[in-house]
Amino acid sequence: MAKLSVIVPAYNAETTLRTAVESILSQQVPGLEIIIVNDGSTDTTDKICHALASENQCIHVITQKNAGICAARNRGLEAASGEFLTFCDDDDLLWQGALKLLLQTAEDTHADIVRGGYELLRQRPDGTMVQQPHPAGQACTIELGSGGYGSFLTNSGPQFVWNALYRRTALLGLRFNERCSFGLEDFVFNAAAYRRISKAVYIPQVVYRHFEGTQSTSCARSAQALLGRIRALEPWMEAEFHAAQRWCNADELQVVWKDRRAQAVTFLMHQLRDAHAPGAIRRRAWQTLRQVLGPYPGGMFDILHDAGHNKKQTVALLLYQMRLQRLYDLLPVREEQL
Repeated sequence: MAKLSVIVPAYNAETTLRTAVESILSQQVPGLEIIIVNDGSTDTTDKICHALASENQCIHVITQKNAGICAARNRGLEAASGEFLTFCDDDDLLWQGALKLLLQTAEDTHADIVRGGYELLRQRPDGTMVQQPHPAGQACTIELGSGGYGSFLTNSGPQFVWNALYRRTALLGLRFNERCSFGLEDFVFNAAAYRRISKAVYIPQVVYRHFEGTQSTSCARSAQALLGRIRALEPWMEAEFHAAQRWCNADELQVVWKDRRAQAVTFLMHQLRDAHAPGAIRRRAWQTLRQVLGPYPGGMFDILHDAGHNKKQTVALLLYQMRLQRLYDLLPVREEQL
């Protein structure tokens, strides 16, 4: 059995895949296993995958018909044999020393999940990459029964999978929701993971560099992508609520759930604004979100009570409550912190 499995979903990544994999190999972690899942690429990615595997015995290649990043990661999860596992996108980089740091932290703390800091570089229309502001949170730990779940989520930031290390036995049977084929899959996966684990640790040291290009799945520009994210709202909120239920007492649950609902509202506003979404898609988005949030406790005025620390979020929530969310597009646009 390997010590650590790194799952790399690859799709038409002929210009970036080798660099991404070399950033993993350079970690020099004993017992390393790299699983590249070629998700039906139509360029020379498959050739590069097999060339890498011929050069390094720790690399294993799985080829499948194109089914999306969730399906590719799921194939990797099924094949992984490591005591721990993590993910690396085909156009990103692991920070030097990242895997050793994450592994050492997991072994020292006996945590099921260790999250680290990350850098985000976003591509501008002129092709240049610009680092986005992302202040690190404070190091923190959560254990069942000790509280602090909301603080952990705040400090550790958006719940991506590529800046986290997972104990494989804590995730047995957990898979990415393939309904989330156009985004939010990381958030759903991690919320579902928190329903299974007993301890998680966040360290602010940077372990990952994520590049967000103009064609990235992180950017929902097409109607198809926007509709995909609208469909993902239901599994996202369901996973978030049940995770909060598991970790929080009644008082903390009220506070945490207000925050998670507020995150959903502002996320959707950003998506619709940035994509210049037409009216029909906007109406469908807000109708869907209201339906999704309907069965859960609390109302929008509860959210507003706790949103004062973020003026832009407060405005977004107020517009949502007043059903004037289109006015959010008129606010000054700046680089969003992630």
